[in-house]
Amino acid sequence: MTYRKFIQDNLIKKQKPDFNQISQQIRRSLRDLDTAKANLRIDLTWSYTISYHAMIRAGRALMFSKGYLPTMKNSHKTIVEFTRMILGDKYKDITSSFNRMRRRRHDFIYDSKNHITNKEASSSIEAAEKLINEIKSLINKDNPQKEFFELEVNW
Repeated sequence: MTYRKFIQDNLIKKQKPDFNQISQQIRRSLRDLDTAKANLRIDLTWSYTISYHAMIRAGRALMFSKGYLPTMKNSHKTIVEFTRMILGDKYKDITSSFNRMRRRRHDFIYDSKNHITNKEASSSIEAAEKLINEIKSLINKDNPQKEFFELEVNW
């Protein structure tokens, strides 16, 4: 899928990149990541869900940095697919995890399925860290004059 296809399908719309908005999304994704870690000992399914939301926020930041905004139509799926398109095959494992997490989060939110293991919750945090770091790096590379994200996420 290309930008054009996303636009034709009314999944995204053009907007001028707003680096304050991009920075807010990245900062919140890092906070979500800390919250997911803290929740590992309380509720594995919520920890997993929060990790996913950290990824969604980072994906939104990536979209914003490219000058696009998701519409209300299938916004989570659009963010995942847009992120996959931008990151390419090199990050296929992470973006596949991102998509799997999207579906499992849906099961939890809408069907109250509590089905996440400790290993899955920990892996979701690791995947979120990798995705956020890659997105921060890409945003910085594309916009060297806006070096907002110098800190690495480490767990």
